Amino acid sequence: MMYEGFLFVIHLFLHTYCQLQVAAQFFLNLLRWWRVNKWNADILLSQTKTLGKMPGHVSLMFLEEDIPVQDIVKPIVWCICLGVTTISLYDYYGRLRSKKIEIDNELREYYSDFTKNCKSSPKQQISPKIQFVSVENGRTDLVHAARDITQDLLNGVVKEITKVNYQSYHKVFCNDHPDLIIKFGTLTTLAGYPPWPVHLTEIISLPTCLMISPYNFLDSLNRYFKIEKRVGK
Repeated sequence: MMYEGFLFVIHLFLHTYCQLQVAAQFFLNLLRWWRVNKWNADILLSQTKTLGKMPGHVSLMFLEEDIPVQDIVKPIVWCICLGVTTISLYDYYGRLRSKKIEIDNELREYYSDFTKNCKSSPKQQISPKIQFVSVENGRTDLVHAARDITQDLLNGVVKEITKVNYQSYHKVFCNDHPDLIIKFGTLTTLAGYPPWPVHLTEIISLPTCLMISPYNFLDSLNRYFKIEKRVGK
């Protein structure tokens, strides 16, 4: 009898726990919907029109794991709406690159929802360049570039190495270094990010990309525009 009563208590506990999980997920989804869906491109553009010229190249660095793709594409869409022409997506292991199709699908869907029925046209009139970056684009990319340069010199494809043609051997960041990195995560590190493109890059940290809202994104832009730029110094 005592054994059956114990099993009943365990069953009741597990049932209650499952119900609480369902309720918690419902409220999280509701909060995500409320924080994001009340915004659209019109509101975003009106909130940023006094900030100044937007950075041409923004790199989004994801140092967290298990972030839903729906949250990953939001800052991408916001960058597109503000006229950012190049967007780099960085994660250490290159897992985002393997999710490219899923990211593309979510990106189109969220962009359509975010710009639907907007009076102001987003600033981005052409398709932005979106590139995936990982630690492999650091030291490994340099090794590959050196190998390709040597081969082309031996084959007579190039006669000399200059800064211009050297840049063309890189897989990413050929002639376009990021103006701004927005780093998602609590770790104070660049986590293997290729060092040469970021010597003049401003880096803004946000604690998480989970359930990110336009408020968080605007906060990072406000902080960026308050920084004294180091170009030419």
